[in-house]
Amino acid sequence: MHYGLTEPEQAVLKLPGEFYRAFSALPQLHPADLDEVAFHVHALGRIVAMRAAHRAHPDLVPNRSGTPI
Repeated sequence: MHYGLTEPEQAVLKLPGEFYRAFSALPQLHPADLDEVAFHVHALGRIVAMRAAHRAHPDLVPNRSGTPI
């Protein structure tokens, strides 16, 4: 059994940060834009991290899809 994030999950986890850095280089349209992007970057990180939590504690973080991860 694998604990922690797999290499593919780690690669996916880097993508939102790349998006944030690219987006922050654009001209600002609205003062809340970077805060909104940061909120969603963190949400995506939590989604990916829940995969490791499920593997470590399947009784606390159930897999509702029925597909082993």
